[in-house]
Amino acid sequence: MPFRRRSAEKPAELKGGGLECLGFDFHSHLMPGVDDGMESYADAKKTIAGLKALGFTGAVITPHLYHGVFDNQAAKLRNSFDEFATALKNDGIDFPLHLAGEYFADDYFLKLIEQGDLLYTPVDNERWVLLEFPYLQESPFATACLAALVSKGYRPIVAHVERYRFAAQAPAAWLEQFQRYGAVLQGDIGSLAGQHGEEVKRFAIWLLERNNVAIWGTDIHKSRQIERHIVPGLAQLGLAGRLNSALNPMLNGMSS
Repeated sequence: MPFRRRSAEKPAELKGGGLECLGFDFHSHLMPGVDDGMESYADAKKTIAGLKALGFTGAVITPHLYHGVFDNQAAKLRNSFDEFATALKNDGIDFPLHLAGEYFADDYFLKLIEQGDLLYTPVDNERWVLLEFPYLQESPFATACLAALVSKGYRPIVAHVERYRFAAQAPAAWLEQFQRYGAVLQGDIGSLAGQHGEEVKRFAIWLLERNNVAIWGTDIHKSRQIERHIVPGLAQLGLAGRLNSALNPMLNGMSS
């Protein structure tokens, strides 16, 4: 994924919304009432206003699909998304949205891959599927899920890679593993500002310095994340000269 360079002397603009080139937020939990993200429609509108003030022009909504925890189904999420997008449009909120999902890599996800009805993001004629792993230990299904996605013509996108302790403990091996399956690595902007602790922050910065992460997203669940973590995290990205270029020219089938 390409990045747009930005001079290091302008991090203060982050508070005033001067990042018109940010483009789409690739990882967000803006749709209320479907997972541990927004609790209400009012919360969602407030958060969208905050993202727009920072310069985001739209978002990919990625609700959790985690069997036994968030038992979401693609069909029901599509219906909820249509209602949400319609409500925003009726309220005059111009913020294009696309529905994808954040899948937990387990045996149930393997069944979903076989069924073939996954929520994905269309990018450059590819179908990008966001998946996450357990934080503290290596998943026994990691390789199987990556391989299954590729076999069905999907592009795996590894969510918040900096938060996996197993990857931090053996980064070379895991980065090679992800690369073997053509996986794109996504990082949480807030991790660069310590949202998930100092250990995660150090690994996030390590990955940033080596250009290992292709997409930095908000992974936003609550509006308070914007000032506490997203703004200082974006400052870290700006100082490093690495900000996402606009994703919107590459996205198809957008709904607003």
